[in-house]
Amino acid sequence: MSLPPSLGNGRYVLHGVLGEGAQGTTYDATHTTDERAVAIKRFAVRDAKSWKDVELAEREARVLSTLDHPLVPRYIEHFEEDGALYLVMEKVQGETLDAIRRREGALSEEEVRRFLADADRALTYLHGRAAPIVHRDIKPRNVIRRPDGSYVLVDFGAVSELVLRRGGGSTIVGTMGYMAPEQFQGRSLPQTDVYAVGATALAALTGVEPETLPHRGLRVDVEASLGDRASPALVASLVQMVEPDPDLRARSLAAALDPPRSKAPSRPSASLVVVRTAEGSLDERLDQKLAQKKEDAAVQSIRNLLWVLWGLGWVIVPVTFGALFHMGRLIPAIMFIWLAAVFIVTWHKGAMIRAALRKAQGRDAIDDAHHPAQAVKQRVGSARDAAASSPQVRVDAPEVDARMVTAETEVDTLSEEPAPRARRAPR
Repeated sequence: MSLPPSLGNGRYVLHGVLGEGAQGTTYDATHTTDERAVAIKRFAVRDAKSWKDVELAEREARVLSTLDHPLVPRYIEHFEEDGALYLVMEKVQGETLDAIRRREGALSEEEVRRFLADADRALTYLHGRAAPIVHRDIKPRNVIRRPDGSYVLVDFGAVSELVLRRGGGSTIVGTMGYMAPEQFQGRSLPQTDVYAVGATALAALTGVEPETLPHRGLRVDVEASLGDRASPALVASLVQMVEPDPDLRARSLAAALDPPRSKAPSRPSASLVVVRTAEGSLDERLDQKLAQKKEDAAVQSIRNLLWVLWGLGWVIVPVTFGALFHMGRLIPAIMFIWLAAVFIVTWHKGAMIRAALRKAQGRDAIDDAHHPAQAVKQRVGSARDAAASSPQVRVDAPEVDARMVTAETEVDTLSEEPAPRARRAPR
């Protein structure tokens, strides 16, 4: 097809073809009024093989018209002319990631991390809309690096709006190697774009197409594909991105790139390990935990029994005191006193019951789980005593703040002199 001299009733002058794809041809053009550089995508509506092709063209125009983000091409207008639909967008100056890869080969980890950071910004915007927008065709050809080093997602011809549809399914669109498995079922999720970005990053790091990389079943073998080309942290992130199961895949790039921070508890329930555990003390701790579980089960059984008896008391007391002693008016007072007694006995996780059980067993030890302050003092003191006789001791202190200074002590059994090492926990 010959290149027309202008489009839009003379508003745009065409200079050449930027690219051709399944959805249409993209022209390099200039606006005649303000001489802005634009890209005009042509959809041959008259020659469309199916209504789905026309629907995709109209959807891309509609979706782009609502977007406003620096890492997404800016929509200008769309119009029909000579049986074709034309979509006019800002022309993103730069070079596609595919062209850079073909010229330079595999990219560095630093460069790929810049791409991932920009892709995260763009997808956070697209997926965070009221009707989340899924690109569905992220690949090196649809990523452009600007002269300032930023990366832009282009070609929204396969875009999908996640809205509730009545009847019918989604269209299967995408590119082999970059398509998530759920796309072959006609499903598109925000995680679908996460997979595509991960596959694009792998292609940039290796210099080859993802489908040619080593696989284990349906999974790309990221470790075998990258070897020592990327840090373990980036390898772990990419593994989460290209997970075939969308339910197990990272739901966002941010979650894949920085998972530990989102999982770290704000305040630990027990102290950090101060010194490594000795073998002898481990058995003692297991015995203590087993005894604690047995005591908890006994306390719970007694508490349940007391409450059952109080419930039965509403039958026993009226029969006993009402029929035998003719004291019917005192029944509510008796039941109230009984209730108060049950509350007192079972108060504070059954403290009185625990004391009675320990007295019956000849034990007067303090329950660490219910007296944390005393437990900390006792355990710290025992740790000091144990440090003198055992080269390896573990100290646990519930409710100790994570900002405490922790330390490790290692003993050289040949020299019999301890070599202390100390580190401060991150604030």
